[in-house]
Amino acid sequence: MFSYSNFNQNNKLAGYYEDLPTSYLTEPLSPDFEVKVNGVEVPVYACRISKHPFNRVFLGYQRPYEQTERASFLNLVSDEPLSLEIKAKKSFARALLKPYSRGVQVCVDGDTIRFTLEKNGHFVLALDDWHGCLHLFNSKPVPAPAKSEVTHYFGAGIHVVGKLVLKSGESVYVDKDALVYGHIFAKDAENIKVFGNGLLDDSMEERFPLEAWLTCYEEYTNGNIRLMNCKNVEVRGVMMRNSAVWCFGVFGCENVDVNDVKIFGQWRYNTDGIDLVNSQKVTIRNSFIHSFDDGIVLKGVVRFCAKDVKEITAENCVVWCDWGRALEIGIETVARRFSSVTFKDCDVIRGGAVALDIQNGNEAEIAQVRYENIRVELNNFDTPEVYQKTDETVYDKEGVLALPKLISVSNPMLKRFSKPLGYTPDESFGKNPASVHDVIYEGICVYVDEGIKENPVVEYKDEREQGKVYGISVGEIEFIRK
Repeated sequence: MFSYSNFNQNNKLAGYYEDLPTSYLTEPLSPDFEVKVNGVEVPVYACRISKHPFNRVFLGYQRPYEQTERASFLNLVSDEPLSLEIKAKKSFARALLKPYSRGVQVCVDGDTIRFTLEKNGHFVLALDDWHGCLHLFNSKPVPAPAKSEVTHYFGAGIHVVGKLVLKSGESVYVDKDALVYGHIFAKDAENIKVFGNGLLDDSMEERFPLEAWLTCYEEYTNGNIRLMNCKNVEVRGVMMRNSAVWCFGVFGCENVDVNDVKIFGQWRYNTDGIDLVNSQKVTIRNSFIHSFDDGIVLKGVVRFCAKDVKEITAENCVVWCDWGRALEIGIETVARRFSSVTFKDCDVIRGGAVALDIQNGNEAEIAQVRYENIRVELNNFDTPEVYQKTDETVYDKEGVLALPKLISVSNPMLKRFSKPLGYTPDESFGKNPASVHDVIYEGICVYVDEGIKENPVVEYKDEREQGKVYGISVGEIEFIRK
């Protein structure tokens, strides 16, 4: 069987939100593509993404809407091969279906693109470059429970819920035809679950106008999902769009299983994809992360510094990082130790500044880290990151090629000690220089777009004290030229 998201049904507003504009009752379709799947016309929806890698420190007000542009997305649910026929409304010379490692053969006939997906997975169709792209999600169906079996059941239609707080033993189901305006928060909760094939949208949350780092680390602003001191958590199948801050923040948590989530339509400041902060026993798999800021990142901050970061695995994920780092440890590393960390079988289709990055900015020991079977794509249309210094500064690097560093390992001193609202680490912190050792890169493959002649940078830098960055092993890197 195959199906698809149809958000425009059973839509009504009630209660506290009944006075919202009626625009919330309709999810706009994208005018940029027409799509048929196995001969059936399916709806394509719109989202906003960053127009350029153009960023600045949060100053208490949000990024201008003019720095964004429209993109499209299509959400399919299937357990069978799918034949797609996509008609593009703009002219193009190249149709690029990413990630390349999936080996899907694309046939172009004028303005029509055809290909077959033999199995589930998540893709981006770029026509010449990133502008006006199509996000294509093809997930396994998540069975719908009986309404009596879950705490919060969101069926077909558009729902406006605001902040949804979960307690121990509670669950949220989001149907594939459900669009939920709101964000999910849990603190000191156990045995909680968020699942379904539908969409969580954080458009209505405004970032709290505090100093930038406080709104990332604390609970004033939550993003799509924020978990603090939680155990035994499952998040499966859902899409997340338009977060106010870090999209999916996991703070001081244990035993978290993240499977087949899709993060996209992110353009506001500090919209990292998934941040694992002082957490343990976390698995992220089969997921798609298109973030404006860092993609999948492991951190440590003062409030949770008693808990080390360990037993973390990210596998079979597709990561698109507009700005920053794609697969990262750091730069905040307020913990005694980061260990037993594995990134494997992942595709980085846009790497930001660094595709595979370790920055030990505080005092942790970082060891036993593996980057295994990672594919990184170098695109001949990626442009440089630029900091916006004033409100009048404009992005002026369109058409200038910039490639991400492939691998970077360093221990720069982070002047900001990640100290929010009076939380103070014990006296043992700050006594030892940051170290990074026993890191393995194996099976790294780089897809190089036409016209790119240089190889990407691989660097290790000991910025504190000689001998604190050591035992870094990089196997043979394979280059595939397109």
